Amino acid sequence: MPFKLKPARLEDRPVVHEMLACSDATAQMMGPPDYCDHPVPSYGEFCEDYDEEAFAPEGEFRIFMMELDGRDIGVIHYWQNGTVAEIDLWIAGRNDWGQGHGSSAIRKVAAVLKEETPAKTMIIRPSARNRRAIAAYRKAGFEPFEPTRHCLPDWCLAEGFDYDDAVVLVKTLR
Repeated sequence: MPFKLKPARLEDRPVVHEMLACSDATAQMMGPPDYCDHPVPSYGEFCEDYDEEAFAPEGEFRIFMMELDGRDIGVIHYWQNGTVAEIDLWIAGRNDWGQGHGSSAIRKVAAVLKEETPAKTMIIRPSARNRRAIAAYRKAGFEPFEPTRHCLPDWCLAEGFDYDDAVVLVKTLR
């Protein structure tokens, strides 16, 4: 079976949390010692952020499971607000890193956004400490925000940062 995305359902919420908070990749994304500013969420905290609406089959917030050869390897989601969609993704196992799965997921979500929403731009806001992720996002076509090149709403630059040192990366949807 090839790599594919499938819409996450509410029944997937425990698996999504486990892939984020309990994998061998978690320490590279959140929690002490490197990410004290972004603690690993408990399941209850996760459910507050990823409520039932987040797992709806349509809407401004969509979650997709990344599947490879019949096994779930990660998650990508977007929150679409006007012409901008913020995405986030994580690949749960370090054995699946560096194989282009994140780039594939980004391309597939970009196609969904272009087809189903008015979004013209995607952003992602990782920690500057996560150099590996930033390199992967740049390889997938994201570039650092430049006020002279990108026009983003204020919320993209001033609200909801997960990390104290978050960088805003931008990708134009064509």
